[in-house]
Amino acid sequence: MKSEANVIQLYSRRVYEDIMTFIGKFESKHTQKNYERSIRNFFLWLHNVNKDIEYLSVDDLKVRNADMIRYQKYLKDHEAEYTNITINNYIAPIQSLYEFLEINEYPINSKHVKVDMLSDDSEHTGPLYLNEAEEMARIVHDDRKQGQEKSALIRTAYTTSFRKSSILSLEWDDIKKNPNAENYLVTTIGKGNKRHTMPISVDLYNELLKIKDQKYYHKYKDNKIFHLSNNTIQTMMNKLKEKMNISSDRNVKFHSFRNVAASFGTLEEAKKHLNHSNISTTETYYRHINEDYSNSISLRIEDKIDDSVLEQLTKQELIDLIMNQNNGTLAQLKREAQEYIQNKGEMNN
Repeated sequence: MKSEANVIQLYSRRVYEDIMTFIGKFESKHTQKNYERSIRNFFLWLHNVNKDIEYLSVDDLKVRNADMIRYQKYLKDHEAEYTNITINNYIAPIQSLYEFLEINEYPINSKHVKVDMLSDDSEHTGPLYLNEAEEMARIVHDDRKQGQEKSALIRTAYTTSFRKSSILSLEWDDIKKNPNAENYLVTTIGKGNKRHTMPISVDLYNELLKIKDQKYYHKYKDNKIFHLSNNTIQTMMNKLKEKMNISSDRNVKFHSFRNVAASFGTLEEAKKHLNHSNISTTETYYRHINEDYSNSISLRIEDKIDDSVLEQLTKQELIDLIMNQNNGTLAQLKREAQEYIQNKGEMNN
């Protein structure tokens, strides 16, 4: 019996070693991590095997084409924040793995894992703007069920630009008082297992603390901040879009809260805020900010306007002009105005 057990263990280990050999073919450590994560997640889901890949046997590799279609649908239905491109990126490593295993004489058919790739919707996760995000937080705050938690979730989402999965994984211990400033630091593990820390205001932290005051919250003992399901969040978003008359053509999703920050600061600042590895990814968010061609550089460069035009405006007209600027420009003007006032006060003293 002991010998037979050793044979089974050795045989199972061979599957794992071959999987890791396949993953090791790729030079990029980033690609290796992505492939390993995709493969692990798939086998944890497949047939409810619930096994880590270290313990897979050859029988555990058996898969039908219907299984792959169900898995694709599962990712689309149960992971609402995933774009089609993300889902394609989770499935591609599985297809490549089965081709590799078939070449290496495993009794499988790699055609069984072939499914049609989903259309590219990476540019179609609709934009959302600060005033809309703030309005959403105000509206859901009055919800009879979990209103405080929903409102704080939305504020956390558009303030930190964390992904939904990261926010839902947050624990109270992940928030620390900033020793160097009057704010709090929130740390999460984001996409690609990258550690990501963002500051939040004292006001937002206090809104999070109010969740603990809700009667229903006392039943939870897991130290998690949020206890909203994906279905609850999806229903919330659907109701908000209907109430605010947000057209379905805009394709606004919970993931759209990450777009809000893109209108503040430079492209490099947005890249850091969004925790992107590649600035080209950040540019897809930036494209949503200003689609008005009348403000294009090619037109502005030929638009010769004398500086004295500002002197012809009344004080109220100048204020109105400033307040109508985009969020990033307005925030910068406010900061500089505050510095002027502070400097003026110091000079008078």
